[in-house]
Amino acid sequence: MFKFSKAVLPLLLVFTAACGTDLQRARAQDLGEALRAPAPAVREGTSVSDETARAETTFVRGGVLPQRVTRAVTPADPLRVMVIGDSLADGFGMFLKQRVEQRGLPVTVLNRGRTSTGLARADFYDWPGQFVGMAAADRPDIVVANFGANDNQPIRLASGKSVPYDTAEWDAAYTAQMRHILDTAAGAGAVFYLLGPAPDADSHRNALLSKANGLFRDVARQTGAHFISLPAITGGPNGEWVQSANGTTIRSGDGSHFTGAGYTLVVNEILAAIERDNPGLFSPSSVEIASLQ
Repeated sequence: MFKFSKAVLPLLLVFTAACGTDLQRARAQDLGEALRAPAPAVREGTSVSDETARAETTFVRGGVLPQRVTRAVTPADPLRVMVIGDSLADGFGMFLKQRVEQRGLPVTVLNRGRTSTGLARADFYDWPGQFVGMAAADRPDIVVANFGANDNQPIRLASGKSVPYDTAEWDAAYTAQMRHILDTAAGAGAVFYLLGPAPDADSHRNALLSKANGLFRDVARQTGAHFISLPAITGGPNGEWVQSANGTTIRSGDGSHFTGAGYTLVVNEILAAIERDNPGLFSPSSVEIASLQ
């Protein structure tokens, strides 16, 4: 069983969200009230959906990007895991860092999640372009990416070109943005975990997130990225938005972000996938420490 450390609460009080369609007016999100007390424990691997169905739909593997980490990971040379994407990615990065520290794993989490960003507004923040520099500077072994919540709008590329929303051209341009990031990761030799974005309480935004899941699943198959479906992990029986899982509130009041328990549920699944895909990745001493948690 896992309990949150109070040391992380001051950081969460400044955590911001940006799921509006207007990036220039992204409103602040205060998660302090929901996380003022320790969150209920969430077991690793806990899911809202039926376990058998989830196992069949959650994980997809393709064939160009590296499938596993091949170098030795030690406390002196820890695994470098970079988290990229929107404010939800920022939350996953924050809680992933806390979780690996609590488990005593030799992992350095490089949290590059950025509020108000996505793949649709490269004129505001060019993720494909920015990731080139990040990958070169930090040399991640693993990249975890979450995009979608800010992308239900026309695509505006860094070149100035605009692509209308909800068109076949938009689907192609959006996939191309993700493909650019995956190509950079492949060139850097990084294993890639692409998250299918979690469902949203807003029906308009959720329509885009459902589409993004399909687009991301397809590009993962084509490139060899590991795809993890968050609707299968955090949604109801049909992947729909739900606020609670097994009696624990996992989604915040804005309908888009997660509570501490929800973020922990997701990062436990990410860690489980990394460990499953990389048997023996962590040293025996780290595994022994983890077993005592």
